[in-house]
Formats: sequence, structure tokens, C-alpha cells
Amino acid sequence: MAIAGQVIDAKTKLAIPVVSVEITQMPNKFKNWLDLQALPYGKSWEKMVKRPDKTLTAIDGCFCFINLPDGKYTLSVSFPGVRTSYGKVDKKVTVASNDNSNRIIVIDLPPIGIKG
Repeated sequence: MAIAGQVIDAKTKLAIPVVSVEITQMPNKFKNWLDLQALPYGKSWEKMVKRPDKTLTAIDGCFCFINLPDGKYTLSVSFPGVRTSYGKVDKKVTVASNDNSNRIIVIDLPPIGIKG
């Protein structure tokens, strides 16, 4: 199964490229598999930008995670870097093998800053 989506600006509704999307909560089955995947990389695993549980959105704001076991997931979505024009969003998603709807989730990332 998979989680596929697009990150857009909550105000303008335009796609946002290069946004960090990370699975922060996951079923134990996926967590255990990730732990095994991390072993060969050692300390460099944490610094990797793209992993089975972490990616950046494409130019059209789209992202996907594949080969996920059924269960409940939380995606943390934020613009990378210290100085950013966007807030952070956590999105809960359920993956179920009996769900054939092929949904693409849309995540609205709120702009922050001075309004005037």
C-alpha cells in the first residue's frame, strides 16, 4: 500500500516544492523494518533527506511513500530550514489494503509571517 499526496499553500492553493514530509508515527511492523534498513547506514541514516519514511515534495508539491503495511500513520509536513515562511502540519492517515479508493491527500501548509 501507499500514501500519496500533494502539499499546497493554504492561502494561495499553489503547490509547494521541496517540502519535508516525514512519517513520524507508524505501525510497529513498519518501524521494525525501518530499523533494519537503517543498520547499514549507521549515523548517516538520520541525515538522509530521502528514506522510506522521509522525502521532499517534487516541483508539483507531490510526494509518495510505497510498500507500507496496513495501519495508522502520522505525517509531519514542514518547510526545511530555520527561516521559513510556512508553519508545520501533522496529518493522520490510515493505510488499509482493502481500501481501493486510490486517494491523493492534499495537505494545506499555512503561511506564517507579517500580514499587512
